[in-house]
Amino acid sequence: MKKVSILSLQHIQASLHSGKSILSDISMSFTAGNIHVIMGPNGSGKSTLANVLMGNPEYSVKGKIYVGKTDISTLTTSERAKKGIFLAFQSPIAISGVSVIHLIRSAYQELYPSTKVVSKMHNPALSKRYASSGMSITELLDAVKKYASMLHIDEALLSRSIHEGFSGGERKKIEVLQALVLRPTFAIFDEIDTGLDVDALKIVAHGIEVLQKQGTGCIIITHYQRLLMYLHPDTVTVIKKGTVVQTGNAELAKKIEGSGYGE
Repeated sequence: MKKVSILSLQHIQASLHSGKSILSDISMSFTAGNIHVIMGPNGSGKSTLANVLMGNPEYSVKGKIYVGKTDISTLTTSERAKKGIFLAFQSPIAISGVSVIHLIRSAYQELYPSTKVVSKMHNPALSKRYASSGMSITELLDAVKKYASMLHIDEALLSRSIHEGFSGGERKKIEVLQALVLRPTFAIFDEIDTGLDVDALKIVAHGIEVLQKQGTGCIIITHYQRLLMYLHPDTVTVIKKGTVVQTGNAELAKKIEGSGYGE
């Protein structure tokens, strides 16, 4: 997967297929290796923006989205993922029968496919399962365990069905774990701080900081400034009623925390 430096939106308009308009003429850009924060009140269009970036087909979209110089506006969600975009969901769903480690391994091998064939295996499906142009299967498992330990994730959860019976904090940590292993060019965290206690908030913030240092552009969508107490955002953008109303630095987030979105 080729790394690029800029994810840009040009004059994006988005509406539901029912006709309800949500985003109006949004133009903005994100740089790999930086932390970008998008804030705004409920119903302002923040989660819609995340879904539009990831190619959710529930929305009708006008405008252009570029990764570097490549127009990804018409690409499917899976194709956008292969271009280096990752979305951590606001409310991750449980997937019965698919373990956390299986999901991460399968996603990694889709992103970093190998042209090699494991010659001793007669079953092509099994051959693909153990082949990757990035890490070996052993190295991948070691990386997953290392990041799981860093995020205070019980190793037993890795072999369980994804998010099935997990607490809200465990679900959010698993989302960060996936991003750390897959190393996307841009990772979108849609209200990753919702429902987290102070300890979990610090752990998630540290995971995002490590991801940023690996070169990923981290796009954090939030209502509040509390997660930003542990991070150092490069830009803060405020969205209200589907449009960008202000852009600034971390001081803007502090101002919002004190006075709200009224001004």
